[in-house]
Amino acid sequence: MGEARRKMLDKLVKLEGEGLWLVAESHAEGELLRRLRTQGEVVSPCRGVYARAESYRAATCRIRTYRLIRALGRAHPTWVFCCYSAAVMHGLQVPYALLDKVHVISTGNDGADGRIARHDMHAEGGEVTSIFGVRVTSLRKTLIDCLCASTFPQGLPIADSALHWGLVGKEEMIGWLHEDGRRRRGVRQARETAAWADGRSENGGESVARATMIELGFEVPELQVELFDPMEPNNPKRGDFGWRLNDGRWIIGELDGLEKYRGRGGAAGAVEAAIRAMARERRREAHINLTNATVVRFSMDEVRDTSYFERLLASAGVPRRLEPSVRIGT
Repeated sequence: MGEARRKMLDKLVKLEGEGLWLVAESHAEGELLRRLRTQGEVVSPCRGVYARAESYRAATCRIRTYRLIRALGRAHPTWVFCCYSAAVMHGLQVPYALLDKVHVISTGNDGADGRIARHDMHAEGGEVTSIFGVRVTSLRKTLIDCLCASTFPQGLPIADSALHWGLVGKEEMIGWLHEDGRRRRGVRQARETAAWADGRSENGGESVARATMIELGFEVPELQVELFDPMEPNNPKRGDFGWRLNDGRWIIGELDGLEKYRGRGGAAGAVEAAIRAMARERRREAHINLTNATVVRFSMDEVRDTSYFERLLASAGVPRRLEPSVRIGT
């Protein structure tokens, strides 16, 4: 098994470099992969699909999903991926909680697996496109399907990212929903989400946080706010969110993510990189404080704890909207 194992692992590495996992191409290959899985060297994210365990663990949820879709698309070239799976292929920011399934337009039971969600829908010729050889629903249909199926905090990252990457204009997206969304279940929520969309949001986490702020009735923050730094006048400091108060002071909201503190180069290198990153953040925040701004930091876990998040923003003095009764999720 030694030579066969080596060749198989080499094949897996090669496919990783191409951005996809491996689909077993023969019974013998499947048997070898199942043995490697038993030994803990490979994992199977979906029936008949395999990846090196080390590579799979190191990949983000988005990368895992992207590689799985591409692997299934190569194995099943007639499949059309839709909804959140199509959104991933279009490069949109889909919350990780929505990536537990691979979404395809129903084509029978070929390759049936608990990870596959089949949708009984139709896609006309103009509603299907190809991305890296994978057939997916068009951006227009994908956005409408996703926004109609999503809650406000789930859908806003998808809509924001479409604007952020210049894939569609806001008025155009609203027009699509008006033209194609009539009598569709969830279209009222979809239109509400599109109305709040803002392409200045730089990542999905920021979009979820902003959606939660809106749902809680706070004023919609300015995004990517630049503040004059008296210590470095030619290097303004930027905050994720900002609320300007009547007295001219700013409240700056900062979403903390772990990625900025992760380093490479082994355990020692990672710790050293994290220490340097935290030191930079502390200096940056100290400079922001010199402007008399209030800085409030929060993590995604704290955003999801809406009771805590509401108390945190209120305690920091974030103002409420004059009309907080705007209904979201109806």
